[in-house]
Amino acid sequence: MTETDPSCWFCSDTVRTDPPPGGWLYADDLWRVGHTPAAYSVAGTTILELRRHAADEQAMTPEERASLGTITARLLAAVTEATGCDRVYRWATMDAYAHFHLWLIPWWQTSATRGPRYLMDSVNGPGATPEEALATAGRLRSALEVQG
Repeated sequence: MTETDPSCWFCSDTVRTDPPPGGWLYADDLWRVGHTPAAYSVAGTTILELRRHAADEQAMTPEERASLGTITARLLAAVTEATGCDRVYRWATMDAYAHFHLWLIPWWQTSATRGPRYLMDSVNGPGATPEEALATAGRLRSALEVQG
């Protein structure tokens, strides 16, 4: 990782106002993953962040693009295991910060909505409590460690 933007929420720990509950769940040279801060979304919502400042897949290196599918598959399995969800929605807009980050949001068949409406409800609703976020982050970390 060589390229960063000091004004970017994802690049700069001084700009980032809400660190992930329980710390980083996974980190390597290319990626890091954290549970969303409490109240951002439902428990189990994680964000996969490219460590290098790049807006999207077009701006990624070949190595970053090649690893995206592998790390995403690991996260899908971990979120499903940690939350018991029926599906994991993925959402990436790079709207507030032009830095690649992928939201992984658990969805259950018992959820009141689905599709884009569910995404909006999950990020605009009350979200997880700090206790729920921390407990779920622990289960996510365990699931990722088991995968190796």
